[in-house]
Amino acid sequence: MLKHNLPATALFVAGLFAMGCGGGPATAPVSGVVTYKGKPVPNADVTFAPDNGGRAASGRTDSNGRFTLGTFEVSDGALIGKHKVAVIANGPPRPAKPGEGSGMPGDTVPGEPVIPAKFFSPDTSGLLHEVKSGRNSIDLQLAD
Repeated sequence: MLKHNLPATALFVAGLFAMGCGGGPATAPVSGVVTYKGKPVPNADVTFAPDNGGRAASGRTDSNGRFTLGTFEVSDGALIGKHKVAVIANGPPRPAKPGEGSGMPGDTVPGEPVIPAKFFSPDTSGLLHEVKSGRNSIDLQLAD
C-alpha cells in the first residue's frame, strides 16, 4: 500500500504555482502608441516577433492608437528579449467584389492600407525593439 506524504505534496504543488505553473518563458508588460505622420493609428494590429523564434505577442490599437500586448493571455506582455515588429492597419472593410472573399452575399474584405505596406511584415518593417523586465512603454512612430 502506498503512503502519501501530504506535506511534501503540498510543498511541491506550491512550488509549481510560485514558478508560474511550470516556469514558462518570462514576459514583461508592453504598451505604447502607434502613430503615422504624427497622428494616432486606430484599429491596427501590432505584433512583436521574438528574434529567437519564440511565441509572438500581439495587440490591437484603440481609437487613440494605444495598444497593450499579450503573448499567452490578453495583456500579459511580450517575451523578454529582442523583437521584430509589424503593424497592420487597413481602412474600414468594404464590400467584396466578384472573386474576392468567400463569395457569399454580403461578404466584406479589408479596406485599403492606411500605412505603408512595408510595416505589415516584421521582416520588412525595419522596426526593432527590445523588451526588458519590468514595464515597457514602446511608441511606434511610423513614417514613409
